[in-house]
Amino acid sequence: MKNPNIKTKVVHSETKSAWNVVGVDLGYKYKIARIPYICSNDESITERNRVEALEHAAFISKCFNNAEIIISVVK
Repeated sequence: MKNPNIKTKVVHSETKSAWNVVGVDLGYKYKIARIPYICSNDESITERNRVEALEHAAFISKCFNNAEIIISVVK
């Protein structure tokens, strides 16, 4: 497994109901992943979906930010 050597952060999409995992370093790939969530007429369902998507996005971001540790364990 190769270290992607990309530092990321989670931001909300400006145009979609989604969280984006984006690179923070200039010159690297910017958008790593988009984690959408479903909006509903019921606010509680929408909020639950939004929070769950944020948790998934944060997990993906942390995996990229801690790639060295993960790779050392997997080897």
